[in-house]
Amino acid sequence: MSAPLRRLGQRVLTALGIARQISDTDESLPVSRIQVVLPGGEIRSDVPLLQQYGVASRPVPGADVVLVFQGGDRARGVGVASGDQRNRPDYLQPGDVALYHPRTGSRIWLKGDGSIQIDPAAGRGTISGDWTIEGTVTAKEVIAGVVALSTHPHSGVQPGSGQTGKPLAT
Repeated sequence: MSAPLRRLGQRVLTALGIARQISDTDESLPVSRIQVVLPGGEIRSDVPLLQQYGVASRPVPGADVVLVFQGGDRARGVGVASGDQRNRPDYLQPGDVALYHPRTGSRIWLKGDGSIQIDPAAGRGTISGDWTIEGTVTAKEVIAGVVALSTHPHSGVQPGSGQTGKPLAT
C-alpha cells in the first residue's frame, strides 16, 4: 500500500513546475506553444501557453513560465502564467496595476489613486476611431491636419482692440 501512496505523492509534487522559456513561441497553431527547461535540465517542447481571456502576449526566451502538469504527468504540461525577472517594473505602489512592455518600457499605469498614466517609450502613440472626451484636455500643441493651433495665421483679419464673441453652439 505504501507504493501506491508514494506514487500519488510523487504525482502531487510534480503537478506544478517553474520553467524557463528557451526558444521563441510557435504561433502557427490556435494556442501558442513554447519550449521550456525545468530545474535539473528537463526540456519540454510544444507546451501550450494559455493566457487570460482578452489578454495576449508573446514571451521571449529567458521568461519564467509556471507549468501545470495534468495528473502530475510531466508529458502533459500547460503554461498558465509567464513573467520576466529581467524587466519587471519596479515603480508600482500598493494598489497599482500596469500593462507594460518589458523591452521598451512603454506602459499604461493605473495608479492606486484612480489616475491613469500612459507612457509610450517612443514618445508617440496613435489613437484610432471617434472619441468623446468629457472634461478638460490640456496639451502643449494641437495640430489639425497641417494647422497648428498656437501658430496658425488668420488671413483677412485686421488687428484691433475689440473682443470676439463667444463661439457659436453647434
